[in-house]
Amino acid sequence: MTEPTCAILQTGGLQSSPDLFQARCGGLDLVERHVLGLHYAGIHQIYIYDPKGHWKPIGRVLQLEGTTVQAVRELPEFPATGVIWLRADAVVHKQLIGLVKSAEKATVVCGRPGHGAKGGTSSDGFLDVGDEQWTGVAFFPAAVRAELVKSLGNDSESGDIQTIHARLDKEKTWKKSSEGGFFRKIRDRRDVRDAERLLFHSLRKPQDGLVARTFNRPLSLPVSRLLAHTHLTPNQLTVLNAGFAVAAALVLFLGHPVFGWGLWISGALGGLLIQACSVYDGCDGEIARVKFQYSHLGDWLDTIFDDICNCLFFAGVAAWSYQYTGHTYFIWMGVAAFVGQWIANVVMYYYLIKVAGTGNNQDYQLGSPDKPGGGLIGRILNKLKYLTKRDFHLFTFMILGFAGLLWVGAYFIFVSAMIAATILSIQHVQLLLRLRREKHVKHGVGEKRDTKPPVERRDTKQLSGEKREGKHGG
Repeated sequence: MTEPTCAILQTGGLQSSPDLFQARCGGLDLVERHVLGLHYAGIHQIYIYDPKGHWKPIGRVLQLEGTTVQAVRELPEFPATGVIWLRADAVVHKQLIGLVKSAEKATVVCGRPGHGAKGGTSSDGFLDVGDEQWTGVAFFPAAVRAELVKSLGNDSESGDIQTIHARLDKEKTWKKSSEGGFFRKIRDRRDVRDAERLLFHSLRKPQDGLVARTFNRPLSLPVSRLLAHTHLTPNQLTVLNAGFAVAAALVLFLGHPVFGWGLWISGALGGLLIQACSVYDGCDGEIARVKFQYSHLGDWLDTIFDDICNCLFFAGVAAWSYQYTGHTYFIWMGVAAFVGQWIANVVMYYYLIKVAGTGNNQDYQLGSPDKPGGGLIGRILNKLKYLTKRDFHLFTFMILGFAGLLWVGAYFIFVSAMIAATILSIQHVQLLLRLRREKHVKHGVGEKRDTKPPVERRDTKQLSGEKREGKHGG
């Protein structure tokens, strides 16, 4: 079945409280949040169903590439593939929209009122469906439009689906919201704040390491909630956050010889600053997701700045270790680690450009690319990867700094950089050989394809051109 590419966003209860049109949840007003969510879910035609004409379009909503947004006072005709129906007076988890994209019958996404209760709020729906409630997300095929037109005259907030509810109940066609999803009905400003809390709580990633999950996220999310209501972009936050790493490196380099601080003070302060860099490194991604400000440039900026920050701090640790012990080999270890780390970085960049097509270092695959999960080696390396996650080792450096043992961290930096450079270099050679084989196979297929007589090849090309013209022309 073809997935729907059209959605209707009903302003619902916002019509009786027009001031809520301007209420901002996570830095976006309620209608804007839904429109952007639908756009990134692959919906190309969005109707804002606003009978009283209260909604005023804003620039970003009208400039979405490939998506048309139109305010209407009457229910538009439904395309053959049906429509996704959303209530604007609710904030919902994005995965709830995915539950109706493949629906064939009229479908209402429901959930228990306790869904999303994390964060000190309880979820709320519109229509009771047994022991569950409607989340405000539904799919309606074209055949249902006539029933909707009749029921939209109902003054009750859930009138638009009351007529269809009996049939849904009989056919058992509704779907339940999955674990982790949330929905929050918006009646007043307090509901907006509660929805925002749920929204930011949902930004926690399942792949977060132990430190990020228990320490970093609880500190970064409240800051991101404040930053979401400013004009700062994720890319600007990436650059600003690098200041913590620069400050940490300068403190370790110059704290003792220039400012006359004790080595313990400079080590502890350097560790604290790099941990702050680790904590607030999550803010740019959190803002990008909650405000739909994704960009390929942002991925690359985040990856490269993280690598630069790491190397600056590692150089600072090498300098501090030399000052603390007087052993010059710490300097040489720092140089070797710097070179090894950048060998690993360049290898990873090559993979991201040539294979993954992204700038996100989490898309780098360890192990054999021809086997699920990278094979046995890939699974082992992926398990060990959590021990070298940035959040884990920077938190460890903070502890070592307060313990006056940063020189121990210098050994860890050297060993881990050498291991990373070795493993990634081996994988790079394997990747180059694989790409070369694929190129030869492709070239061989091309040669076989061109073994036809010249006249046949010319006719084939001409036919291909005619097909293209027929598709895009007249």
